[in-house]
Amino acid sequence: MRAPDPRSARTVAALRDALRESLATHALDEVTVASLCRAAGVQRTTFYTHASSVAELLAGLLTEEIDEQLDVHPDSDATVEDVARAFQATLESGFEVVGRDRALFRVALDANASALLRRHLAELMTRRLHIALDIWTALGVARDVDRRIAVPFAAGALAASVEAWASLDDTDTAAYAIGVRDQMPPWWPRY
Repeated sequence: MRAPDPRSARTVAALRDALRESLATHALDEVTVASLCRAAGVQRTTFYTHASSVAELLAGLLTEEIDEQLDVHPDSDATVEDVARAFQATLESGFEVVGRDRALFRVALDANASALLRRHLAELMTRRLHIALDIWTALGVARDVDRRIAVPFAAGALAASVEAWASLDDTDTAAYAIGVRDQMPPWWPRY
């Protein structure tokens, strides 16, 4: 895998910073590509190499931050309980990201383009659940799960739980993450 281009990473960071600043004073639907490009010091064509719209830039920013927290790589000698604890820790970390960026999530979810963030969240959770099921299967758990049904069902629930957490003023991330875990289907190991 190639390392990301540093110049491209700086451009995306500048656009995301400009977007955060803009959303502090404007609704998402009021922020334009032109205003972001001016604030970030980039050309419109450069913007469109990274996102197709302002809403997509925001959805990418928010879901990428959650995705970074959901990474689990168990050791070869890890037990089901070890992995369940690791997954729980990542879930809590993901909700901490939402709590930190609660205002941005609310802006995105209140915008006309809110379906884009919901789709990004569902796609993220779908991808992560397939990875989790691969891990559980390797550990001898959840072997008979019908992924065609289980993954979209659980992914939709997890995406909705992110949206619900963003809408709350609650700050007990650990308790919320435990509550979400306890609502997962029976094939999801608990410890």
